[in-house]
Amino acid sequence: MNPTPHHPTHIQDRAPILETLRNYIASGTYAFHTPGHKAGRFTPPELVELWGQQTFDYDLPAMTATDNTLHPTHCVKEAQELAAEVFGAAATFYLGGGATTGIAAMILAAVPPGGTILLPRNVHRSVAAALVLSGARPRFIEPEVLPQCGALGISGETIAAEIAKEPVAAVLLTRPTYYGLARDLSDVSKVCRQHGIPLLVDEAHGPHFRFLPEGGPRPALDEGADLVAQSCHKTLGSLVGTAQVHVGRHSPVGADRVRDALNLLQTTSPNYLQLVSLDVNRRYMASDGVRLFAAAVDEAAVLTKFINALPGLQLLSIDDDTRLAGHRRDPLRLVINVAGAGWTGYDAELLLRTKYKIEDELSDWFNIVLVLSPNDDPAARQRLLLGLQEISVNHRPVKHSEIDTATHLLQPAIPPLVMTPRDAALGPKLGLPLRESIGRVCAESIMFYPPGIPLLMPGEEVTADIIEVCQQLLAGGAHCYASDPT
Repeated sequence: MNPTPHHPTHIQDRAPILETLRNYIASGTYAFHTPGHKAGRFTPPELVELWGQQTFDYDLPAMTATDNTLHPTHCVKEAQELAAEVFGAAATFYLGGGATTGIAAMILAAVPPGGTILLPRNVHRSVAAALVLSGARPRFIEPEVLPQCGALGISGETIAAEIAKEPVAAVLLTRPTYYGLARDLSDVSKVCRQHGIPLLVDEAHGPHFRFLPEGGPRPALDEGADLVAQSCHKTLGSLVGTAQVHVGRHSPVGADRVRDALNLLQTTSPNYLQLVSLDVNRRYMASDGVRLFAAAVDEAAVLTKFINALPGLQLLSIDDDTRLAGHRRDPLRLVINVAGAGWTGYDAELLLRTKYKIEDELSDWFNIVLVLSPNDDPAARQRLLLGLQEISVNHRPVKHSEIDTATHLLQPAIPPLVMTPRDAALGPKLGLPLRESIGRVCAESIMFYPPGIPLLMPGEEVTADIIEVCQQLLAGGAHCYASDPT
């Protein structure tokens, strides 16, 4: 287990938000206030039948009796304090808009307008939005990229060298990656601490690290991160959209600054169904998380053994490449390389979806990526294995693509930043064919899978090399994420 690095001071068997709402509902108070559905009375009957009366009973607004998320004073405040204790933070804030909101708040809190933030190229699309909102100026680091698993983590040595070139206001890292790779952070956090620079971590896919057995990735907070955004809905048991931001115990950015930034971004009408799910899930994890995740990791090990025994299929392992040294792999994220069977990840994904009713997390030219959880359906695991067996048995001639070997496709040169992302995204825009856009300034993020690294960010110059890479990636079967994917 990755233990919480302090002694508990709260009683973790409570769920303050749930208890408060339950007591309020039991009081029989009638709502001559919002929401308009009035506990389901003014709701289409089919929805009440579909979701149940209790859903509408608990869909309450922020008010004196139920607290609020902007300046909480009772149940929300207590629930967030309980979460901070479980996850090893000085302060925790609950979110209903995903880690996207948390990432924006971290950047707003840590980087002054016009300030520079150091970050790797493999950032989530939400970071581009945060740069637009904040007015921060990005300085990108080119991460090392492996064809079979995308971008790798950034070392403390690299961060130190970049800071020596020019001061920055903050450092932001993505950890883990979509492929479940998490580089140890202790050397990076040490460098940041020496320079008085806050370390921000997008740990959207890693809130469960707190509960993994020894050998799994450690939580970013335990390795010295100052601000951490997590998507609880991704790998824990709360509702879609639920997330949290943690403030580290030695963070140079205070909890008050994070709260103020969140209050600029969050609604004044939080969804209490989301808040209850965060609250009760925290209690569940505090009592049973270690046991549940230990069992899930054991089941994943059995599944891994079966898959690796299938000819042509191989699961990503840290031992695959010496460049993965210093990384740990999320044992519940299975990256299955099907290229040895002559399949692309896209083809494998389609087979599993249409014939075996299995939906993966993502696919690329080489892999399908699966996210495992405690209590996964055993019957679904059997269907998965049957589908993978079909892929293995039906070996195809190995497909080749320029994506396989062309380094310039995996990691093209970062184009020059002409203006801040904010100025580019909010300024006048013009839609042009690819070839006619050379020399212009990009107004949005342009990203392909694989490799999952933005080719262009708002404010960067569109170069002839980038256009060439775009066209080759499209021809090679990569998926484009942009307002016009053609």
